[in-house]
Amino acid sequence: MPSAPPAAPVAVIGMHRSGTSCLAGCLEDLGLNLGEVNTAAPHNKKGNRENPRFWPIHDAVLARVGAAWDDPPGEPIAWTRDEIAALRAVLADYDALPRPWGFKDPRATLLLDGWFEALPELRLTASIRHPLAVAGSLAARNGFDRERSLQIWSAYNRAVLRWRDLTGLAVIDYDAPDYEARVRTVAAALGLDATAPMPFRAEELNHQRIADPAPPSVADLWAALQDAAR
Repeated sequence: MPSAPPAAPVAVIGMHRSGTSCLAGCLEDLGLNLGEVNTAAPHNKKGNRENPRFWPIHDAVLARVGAAWDDPPGEPIAWTRDEIAALRAVLADYDALPRPWGFKDPRATLLLDGWFEALPELRLTASIRHPLAVAGSLAARNGFDRERSLQIWSAYNRAVLRWRDLTGLAVIDYDAPDYEARVRTVAAALGLDATAPMPFRAEELNHQRIADPAPPSVADLWAALQDAAR
């Protein structure tokens, strides 16, 4: 995929409960314009930094193929003409934002083929998190059992690796000890102010800290993600 200009839009992708809100919020601190987004939510004290207008579009595309955010499709989805038109109608509002602007919705991780049809210049960055931390967070928020959570986690993160192979996107581990430095490196590559204050990240909001190895069923995938984040 050809390189995009420095002012091209940015998508923050990754599995739900994997630090995508934190990454989007930190990049916003450094100058990424997110537009009108949620700034407070029951399970995100500082908000999930998402524009709710994207949710029904993403949900409709997933539902058309019998999938959902928590029942991911087994392969990439080709969007219909009407779905692309619906996305472009929301994106029209972003024309008034200073560049670069960005967005975050974990569902988009599964749906980027349509996004690239609408925005060929789109740039990506991804957040990853230990599978057991994500499973713990989904248990607390949604009541999911571990097996179900790991299956969902796997589908999203296989998509992350697919787009890593296609675009060379930067992958950041939410629990990396040098998280701030990594985010600033990504910000500089995106044309943001990597030296600006970055108060969004707050360690006290991380309620799932895992030191255990990944379960065997996802160990190879987790190892590949960690390699991508180095």
